[in-house]
Amino acid sequence: MRTLSINDLKDIVVGATFLGSGGGGSPENGLKLVEAIANVTKEIKLASPDEVADNDYVAMIAGMGAPKALKEKGFGPEALHAFHGLEKLYSMIGVEFKYIMPGETGGFNSITPIYVAAVRNLIVVDADGTGGRAVPELGTTLYNLYGLPVSPFVVADKVGNIVVGWLANPLDGHTAEEIARHVTVAFGMLSGLGTWVVTGWQIKNFLEPHVLTRSLDIGRALREAKEKGKDPVKTVIDVVKGYELFRGRVEKVELRTVAGFDFGRVVLNGVEGYAGKKFYVDFKNENMIAWKKLGEPAAMVPDMICWLTLQGEALTNADIKEGMELAVIGIPASDRWRRHPKAFDVWRHILDKMEYKGDYICIEKLL
Repeated sequence: MRTLSINDLKDIVVGATFLGSGGGGSPENGLKLVEAIANVTKEIKLASPDEVADNDYVAMIAGMGAPKALKEKGFGPEALHAFHGLEKLYSMIGVEFKYIMPGETGGFNSITPIYVAAVRNLIVVDADGTGGRAVPELGTTLYNLYGLPVSPFVVADKVGNIVVGWLANPLDGHTAEEIARHVTVAFGMLSGLGTWVVTGWQIKNFLEPHVLTRSLDIGRALREAKEKGKDPVKTVIDVVKGYELFRGRVEKVELRTVAGFDFGRVVLNGVEGYAGKKFYVDFKNENMIAWKKLGEPAAMVPDMICWLTLQGEALTNADIKEGMELAVIGIPASDRWRRHPKAFDVWRHILDKMEYKGDYICIEKLL
């Protein structure tokens, strides 16, 4: 067991924003939650998955909705109400929660369960269910890939309205997604989500360990690189063992919001060694596929396609504006994704809509 300070949480926001691959919520909202945490406590208890007993139960709480709406409206009570909803459900079978974990990694959703932990005096587990990245759908998770039940789940709004989902097929992530998204739209495009209550044994065998530690390491490295005048892009690549895919100036951002998702494309014109070239990144909340040129991919999910300004600022797709100079950094997906023979199948329906019809090609082969 270790403790995280408020400064650690600020570094986690930065690192998790980078790992969020364009999504995972606004770091601005994540930092606001850190301020709220600081008003409650000065440190957070963090447990490694190995410190959680196999038969202990762990709650997952996240924010759900369109990144643009999250950035504009703010967030907070939704998460507490979602946790309360899970508590009420699981109290029926005698389960009490002392642990909580993030469902995904992102500048906001990594902090959301930490905020609940601060208010409710819980222990945070250093893991997530997405392979250390953010994802657009309940179905594009390690939980779904490894057959962990999504049902029952709760969706809550800011004032405490709670909708409970109880599925005929507890593994039906698609139906859970449809229900949760429609409820989220009805709640003003934002909600708190509570689901995927798992055991310590399931975390150790199926989910991604040490994601908050990784986020902390990245955030700290970026902060120190800026303080020492080092190239933040090269610094973060060394930390994550990733690849520089492109450096460019944003020519345009095409964006539309449909049923609670932000869809779009970022078009970059090359700078420095990439002058004269273009680069394209297509996203559904998170970055799904990058193109050296249209029809020739540079990276694709579940590998991570991450943004960093050339000055070392991590940002989401909702933060990108024309004229910004950005680095595109690719990171190989975790072993939890790559070792599963059906990992790409949970993403294929998204890439079909982005005019990629092929099979998964790992980033190492696309360099």
